[in-house]
Amino acid sequence: MKRSVLRIGCAVLSLSAAAGLLASCSLLPPASPLPDSKPAQVEEVPGPAAASLDDGKLRILYSNGSNGGNTVLCGNTVLYQAASSETVYLMPDTLTGTVRYYLRQWSAPGTPTGRATALCDRSGKEILTFDRAYDAVLTGSLLVLTAPEQMAYAPCNNHAAGDCRVIDLATGEELAVPENAYGCSIAGSYLAFAVCNVPADYVQENEWGDDLTAYCAVQVQDRQGEVVYQAELSGLSSFYASSSDSSTPTDWLVVSHYNEDGTTGADSLYNPTTGEELTGYQQYTGAGTVSLYHDGRYQLVDLVSTEQSAVLCEYDQPIRYYVPGAAVTEPDASTPEMAGRYLFHDLLTGEEKDLYDANTDDATLAIYALDGTVRVFDRQTGVLLTDTAIDPVENQVRAHIYAENGWVWVAQDDNDNYVNTAIQICGPDGTHKTLDPRTLEETYTHYYPLFSTADGLYSPLLSTEDGIYFYGCYNGPGSSWLYDILDSDGNVVVGGLRSCSTYYADRANGLPEGVFAASKGFSYGWMDLSGRWLYAESIFASTADEMDNYYF
Repeated sequence: MKRSVLRIGCAVLSLSAAAGLLASCSLLPPASPLPDSKPAQVEEVPGPAAASLDDGKLRILYSNGSNGGNTVLCGNTVLYQAASSETVYLMPDTLTGTVRYYLRQWSAPGTPTGRATALCDRSGKEILTFDRAYDAVLTGSLLVLTAPEQMAYAPCNNHAAGDCRVIDLATGEELAVPENAYGCSIAGSYLAFAVCNVPADYVQENEWGDDLTAYCAVQVQDRQGEVVYQAELSGLSSFYASSSDSSTPTDWLVVSHYNEDGTTGADSLYNPTTGEELTGYQQYTGAGTVSLYHDGRYQLVDLVSTEQSAVLCEYDQPIRYYVPGAAVTEPDASTPEMAGRYLFHDLLTGEEKDLYDANTDDATLAIYALDGTVRVFDRQTGVLLTDTAIDPVENQVRAHIYAENGWVWVAQDDNDNYVNTAIQICGPDGTHKTLDPRTLEETYTHYYPLFSTADGLYSPLLSTEDGIYFYGCYNGPGSSWLYDILDSDGNVVVGGLRSCSTYYADRANGLPEGVFAASKGFSYGWMDLSGRWLYAESIFASTADEMDNYYF
């Protein structure tokens, strides 16, 4: 396999508790790579690159067109390249977003589940090894292990003793877990377990186990195993929060309640540290706030600023987004004049604006109002990053806004066919550029999206300090799809790619500014906006070599 990489060393993180872990856990000998694992051979790329991976961060390059075969790197150093049958993923700390470990699962005949699991550190060293398959989540020093079957339709259906484990990586201690637990969440210093108390004479009604909700419960206990909270007919859910939201509550639990007939009931929030419980949970709205529903009203509640929760405001409409100082609600879609639109509320001045659209990325909230106002807010601080105006096109019927790290991409339509009439690009420095879709369509006459963002024949890819970069798609030789990367003026900066994307470049697996995933010719990997590879592998190293599909 041909591989190219800029070779610069990576600092190795050591664990002071490694000896204790190895002594206190039942471990297998270090797993050897499978025979079809690809060796970590490297060669230099000629010429300098505009960007570099030399930052000591753990990253994964997902396999070219297959589920397995991912490559793990620390900075520029290749730590491990998995076989096609292996599962490998990063394990960020849910409290800080810091990535210090990755997890491997591989085929291991003779083990109870036919697969084994290893937790590996930034040097590639196996810290813990288990003779069965586990999925894992890290919260602080607590490693939560669950059986992969918990991703199935009915997670409580196939659980057994040992399917859920909690290990303190700081001490090597394995904490007490209820025998019938199939899931676990950490809330402050407490452990919350999803349990299923199936009676001995239980006979499953169908293959999905739809009736098992009658036996599901949530049990919260301290590290010593003392139970502080129980809720029958319940399960655990999670906050759906941005990976970069440092204000996401860490001591609150989302408890999903079931009705006796098995249908889903209302959700609630519980804080085991304070004992406070809130009913009517709707969604996490950002910056440490949630939306609750009570008596026909939607409340915006702050969970993190004070010891007890505090109601900031309430509305007749569902609350979709919040930044410090502002909220966005979504009026009843049954109202024709407001269907698909939002309402912006300035919590400091009382100002309200009808919106064409509102949208977020990990760091920002963007709005486009019917009066032409375009604003971009920092989701953590509420700081106004971009404040400008965009005139509607003639007979404008809709517009969609896409947030890109302080920049916005606004697609305007004068028709009901969702065909863009104009595209506006605005940035924090007052930049305002207009793209004419008709001009772009002269070249990019066909489109097959890699991921769903803007309408039409082109789509935002990434942003830098200079602006938004996007891609267009066209027919290449043999009716293959080819992609060009264009700048905010519509000029091609990188051309002739077989694919390009950034969908996995989140906080845990973030790439340097101006770097994206791409395939070109017989290589795929990470490329910068100068068209140079920062890291590349041969497409023929994949089990999907013969597939006409090179998406990441």
